[in-house]
Amino acid sequence: MSIYLKVRAVERVFNQLEKEVGSFQKSTGLGCMPNCGKCCSKPDINASALEFLPLAYSLFKNGEAEQWLDKLNNDKSTTLCPVLNTILAPGDIGFCSDYAHRGLICRLFGFSAMLHKNDKPILVTCKPIKEGMPVAVAKAESHIAAKKDYPLISNYYMQLRSIDESLGEELFPIRIAIAKAINAVLGYYAYRRPPKGTKVA
Repeated sequence: MSIYLKVRAVERVFNQLEKEVGSFQKSTGLGCMPNCGKCCSKPDINASALEFLPLAYSLFKNGEAEQWLDKLNNDKSTTLCPVLNTILAPGDIGFCSDYAHRGLICRLFGFSAMLHKNDKPILVTCKPIKEGMPVAVAKAESHIAAKKDYPLISNYYMQLRSIDESLGEELFPIRIAIAKAINAVLGYYAYRRPPKGTKVA
């Protein structure tokens, strides 16, 4: 399967997730706290390379992939996600500088469930939401306990692995995951014609 087809397959998983998260939020009232971004500023976020393949492909098409890879390889001063805006500028709606190409973990956290002891699903959300939206959190927990529709983390990672096991199986610190995704795209196009409309770096 070509890199382009893998990117499209990942995007289809993301689109399916967006619908399920939207339905879950509508049923429970869960939502992010305004101007928060605390989950994005965690220094120990792990992700697979595959979930950032759409980002890497976009960077490659815009002629920015090698520049980003150099930055990721040489800047050891931080472990934070390189897509993170640490300060919100006027008009910004969030801390992610490329929201459309954010990873699976970014889409799942706060509005999904994971299997706990005895395969019991539990809500995965953050402290600001728990403290700021206790009624919605309780409703979400009841919703999950009643086995209604909700995003299950393991299901989505399994779907990703079925697209490309080598890129989707292992989790890495987020900067390494993004670097591996960029390397996968650069490696694929090293001896192939780049996609139409690709900018020269």
